[in-house]
Amino acid sequence: MKNTVIFIIAIIVAGTSGFGLHKYIHEQQAVNNPAIGTQRPEFAAMDANDQLRDISEWDGKLIFLNFWATWCPPCLKEIPDFIELQKTYGDQGFQIVGIAIDNKESVKEYIKESGMNYPTMLVEVEGIDLAKRYGNDIGGLPYTAVINRKGEISSTFTGELNKKHAEKILKAHGINL
Repeated sequence: MKNTVIFIIAIIVAGTSGFGLHKYIHEQQAVNNPAIGTQRPEFAAMDANDQLRDISEWDGKLIFLNFWATWCPPCLKEIPDFIELQKTYGDQGFQIVGIAIDNKESVKEYIKESGMNYPTMLVEVEGIDLAKRYGNDIGGLPYTAVINRKGEISSTFTGELNKKHAEKILKAHGINL
């Protein structure tokens, strides 16, 4: 009985510590990220349909530029929410753009299986440098840069971005929920 209580307390402390660390990293990144407030970097890359896409295609829209990979469990966890967000709010000038740091075959297979309804560019290992240009200095995945309608990076998030948090961002940028 005594060991069980100690074990339960240890789990609670570990869970609370992990949550606190996760929250601290997000807050520090938001405060200290020099990319916030800057004009989004230009780039172009091939998409899953072998078409060259340029980030400027979505100028004037609110963009979630999401860096992800098929081998990243938190990335895969947030994608169904992104599919739903794109379907629900896309007609209001909101666009999710995936940046896959992964191999083409795995990404194409995942896009087909998941029913992704937003464009995904395939950047493989070069995506690490691109993510850094968008403020991801720690190299974590998933990573989302929010680009406002003026083309400025307004916020960034390392780790899973859930639907509830994403909708707060959308509302703050004038999307009607």
